Formats: sequence, structure tokens, C-alpha cells
Amino acid sequence: MINRILKVEVIGKVLLRFGIAIYMWSIVVLSFKFDKDDLWMALVMAYMVIIPGFSLLHFRNPKSGLIGAIGTGLFFLASALVLAISDFSSNVAWPLIYLHVVKDVLLLLGSVILMGESLKEVVREKITAPFPKS
Repeated sequence: MINRILKVEVIGKVLLRFGIAIYMWSIVVLSFKFDKDDLWMALVMAYMVIIPGFSLLHFRNPKSGLIGAIGTGLFFLASALVLAISDFSSNVAWPLIYLHVVKDVLLLLGSVILMGESLKEVVREKITAPFPKS
């Protein structure tokens, strides 16, 4: 019974990690124009392609998963702030502002869950690592 519950938790975290990565990659594909003269957008686009990749590397190296989870968390925090500020300045209706911002806040919380999972794995690896030979 306990093993099934833990398996559901693990599957949920794997799906969350892949879902966040696919969401960020879809933002790049659907939102950005591939203009080679705009360096700022190229850097943001590169960030949005590389950071989810780090998050998916969690399965090979939890430290890279931790870096990816922190990066995605920072992205969703910045995205929520930018959306809120732009919606407030455009006099958008409150329900739409809420819907724009709550999505990024929920993804930020999902990134925090993945940060905790990666951090737990980093600590577990340090605890179970064999002692170095003298």
C-alpha cells in the first residue's frame, strides 16, 4: 500500500518536471520570433531552452536538476511580475489579471516542489556516498 502511494508521488513529480519543461519550450516555439539581430531576446530564448534541460537532467545528476528547478522558479516569478505589471498598466479586468498571474504562481510552486526533490536527492547522495580511501 505504502509503495503504491510513493510510486504515485514519484510519477507525479516526473510528470511535473516534464510538463514544466514542455511548457517552457512551447513558450519559446510559440512566442518568440527568431530575429537574429535582437540579442536580448536570443539570450532569454536560450535561457528558456537550457534551464528546462537542466531540470530534466535531475535523473542523471540531482545538482543539475536543482539548478534547473531554481532557474524555472526564477523564470515563473519574473513572468508573474511582468504579466501583473503589464496587465495593471493596460487596465485589464481583474479576473484576467488573476488568471494570468495565478498560472505562473502555480508553476512557481511546482518548481519549488522540484527544488525540494532535487535537494533531497543531493543530500541523499552525500549521506550514502562511500568514504574516500586515505
